[in-house]
Amino acid sequence: MSIFDNKTVLITGAAGICGHAAIKRLLQNDTVKIRATVFNTRKIQFDHPNLEIVRADLTSYEDCQRCVEGVDIVLNFAAWIAGAKGQMEYKVDLVRRNIVPTINMMDAAVKEGVEYFGFIGSSTMYPGVDYPVQEKELFDFEPFPLYAGVGWMKRYSQKVIELFQDVSNTKFGVVIPSAIYGPYDNFNEKGHVIPQLIMKSSVKMNPFEVWGDGTQVRQFIYVDDLIDALFYVLENDPSGTPYNVRTGGSITITELAEKINEIYNHDPQYNYDTTKPTMILKRQVNIDKITELGWRPKNSLEDGLRKTIEWYEENK
Repeated sequence: MSIFDNKTVLITGAAGICGHAAIKRLLQNDTVKIRATVFNTRKIQFDHPNLEIVRADLTSYEDCQRCVEGVDIVLNFAAWIAGAKGQMEYKVDLVRRNIVPTINMMDAAVKEGVEYFGFIGSSTMYPGVDYPVQEKELFDFEPFPLYAGVGWMKRYSQKVIELFQDVSNTKFGVVIPSAIYGPYDNFNEKGHVIPQLIMKSSVKMNPFEVWGDGTQVRQFIYVDDLIDALFYVLENDPSGTPYNVRTGGSITITELAEKINEIYNHDPQYNYDTTKPTMILKRQVNIDKITELGWRPKNSLEDGLRKTIEWYEENK
C-alpha cells in the first residue's frame, strides 16, 4: 500500500524539472489522479486521462484555494529560478516570487484539510561551512551571504511547516537536496552548472569555458532520486523534519566538466573565467539521517548525467 493509492495529488510548478519527474512517477499508479499547475509559457510534456492541467497564479491566494479543492496530497515544486547570476542580481525577486506562492499554498492546503504536503528545501538554507553539513545545524549560523535571499526564504518556510505540523492535521515531508539535475531542467541562461556544461559540451565548445577556477566542490542529485526520496519521507516520516538528500559524493567543477566532456567524447582546452559568479567554494550535505531511515539513491552521478544528456540531445 502507498499513501498515494486512490488519491488526488496536486503538483505545483509541474512544468519544471521536479514536476515532470513526479508526474512520470505517479502515472505509474493507475489509481492516482493528478492535478498539475502551470503559470508561464513552459508546458507539461505528458498527456494522460488521469492528468488534469490547470493554469494558476500561486501569488493569488484565491487561485491556491481553487487548486487544492478536493485534493488529498500536495507536492509543492513551484519556484522562481534565476541561476547563479540571478542569485546576485535578483535578490529581492527571489524572496518575493518564492515566499508568497509557498505560504499561500501551505495555508490553503492546511485549511482544505490536505493529508500530506511535500516540500523541497535547498542547501542554500545552510551556513557557509566547508564540510558535509547536518540537518541539526540548519539554524546555527547565517546562510552564506550570496544565498541569503533564497536561504532565508526556505528557512522561513521550514518554520511555517513546523508550525502547521503542530496546529493542523496535515503531515509534512521535507527533503533538502544538493544541486538538482536531470531531464526538463533549465537548459538556458537560468540553468545551473550541469545544464550549462552540457550545452557547452554538446556544441563542442573549445576552449571550454568554466566559471571560476574549477576548484569549487559540489554534490548533486538526479531528479528521479530526489522525487523517490521525497516520497520515501512522506511515507515513512511525514513529521516536518528535514532530510538531506544527494547522489554520490563530492566533485569539483573541473572534474564535473571533464566527466561530461568524456561522455560527449570531447577533449577541449579549458578556459577558467574567474570574473563570473562562483558562489560558495564548498557545498556538501551529510545524508546519514535519511540513510538510517532506509533510503538509498538509485542513480550514480555518471548514470544520471548520461540519462540527462540523452534526454537533452533528443529534446534540444
